[in-house]
Amino acid sequence: MTALNLDSYPLVYRGSVKNLYQVKEAKGDTPGIYLFQFTDDYSIFDYGKMPDTLEGKGAALTLMAANIFERLEDPSEWQSLATSPVWGKIEDTDVRRRLLDSSTLSRLKKDGFKTHYRGVRDASGRLVKTSDLREPTTLMEVASVRIIRPQRLMENGNLRWDYSAIFRGLKNYLVPLENIFRFGLPKGSSLLERFAKNPDYAKTLGLKKPAAEGSWLPRPVMEFSTKLEPGDRYMMPEEAQRISGLEGQEFQDLQELTFLVALFLMHLFSKVGVELWDGKVEFLKTDRLVMGDSVTPDELRLLKNGVQISKEPLRQYYKKFQPDFVEKIMKSKKIAGQTNRAIAQVLREDFGCQPERLQGDFKKTFTSMYVALSQEITGLKLFPHCPSLDAVIGQLKDLS
Repeated sequence: MTALNLDSYPLVYRGSVKNLYQVKEAKGDTPGIYLFQFTDDYSIFDYGKMPDTLEGKGAALTLMAANIFERLEDPSEWQSLATSPVWGKIEDTDVRRRLLDSSTLSRLKKDGFKTHYRGVRDASGRLVKTSDLREPTTLMEVASVRIIRPQRLMENGNLRWDYSAIFRGLKNYLVPLENIFRFGLPKGSSLLERFAKNPDYAKTLGLKKPAAEGSWLPRPVMEFSTKLEPGDRYMMPEEAQRISGLEGQEFQDLQELTFLVALFLMHLFSKVGVELWDGKVEFLKTDRLVMGDSVTPDELRLLKNGVQISKEPLRQYYKKFQPDFVEKIMKSKKIAGQTNRAIAQVLREDFGCQPERLQGDFKKTFTSMYVALSQEITGLKLFPHCPSLDAVIGQLKDLS
């Protein structure tokens, strides 16, 4: 594993699944440099760090995220997408044709898609590509931008978030949105709940009617939620554009890029027999829109042979074996948004509840799930004792 001494870099953020170290500070319009350290921790239901670790998960996600960034920046990969069978998955011919004929796709086929990725650090601390690695690493280097957090305001007893510090024309900042794409509605999709509460919401997304669980949508749809608030607050596109700081055309470009990246990922995963159903991506604004954060199974919902390869099996585990925790954390989410407390803090202080550890067989299988998928996607055989992805799928079926 990576022997680089991280003590020489300030720890900017300790997250539930990855830590952020500052190599060079971002100032004004000049990007800095961060090191992502992917840990073996996992998080579900926005709780934060869960009590177990999944050994090897951090390295597996590092390799997968880095490899995907390298492919996103490669024009030949986009040229391959243009002739991919995945376009046939879009039933709506107008949407399909609009994306295929877009100037954005033409540009990506020529130049690739710029990301904030700079490389991974190997065991000696050198910055290299994934193909140069001889052993796993948990460190990825990225260009950093300013993170401008909204201000919490109370007006007439109502909570409001002020994003006025993010204004049009601003550069070198994180666009404070999670851009969510959906091709279908697998088990556990939160869109099912929104359809149940408001069937007319389907028309807002460009659909004629709500879809049922397990169904494929006639066209990909997009939703927006907040990135920098305590909870994931969904919003309409008008509010999303307002808080993004983007001009009208820039915001349209963001939506088009989200769909094209989603199709790119669908094409990539389809090569190994894995279906992409939904996911989320993040963007940075420099002199243009740049891909940020990372793309891993923790940001996607993936299925193979009807079995989910993502955080969903972990969610379903807790729904089955610790339903009290799941029920109370859903209540805690609502309270956290109103009181500006962390969800885990509300769960602990108001409900006296916390998650339990995973049972042994489940923990082993969930660990293998991440490592096997990483090896399948990247082609990097750096985990010699890991079972094949097909074997892990069989284990997940048995445990379910």
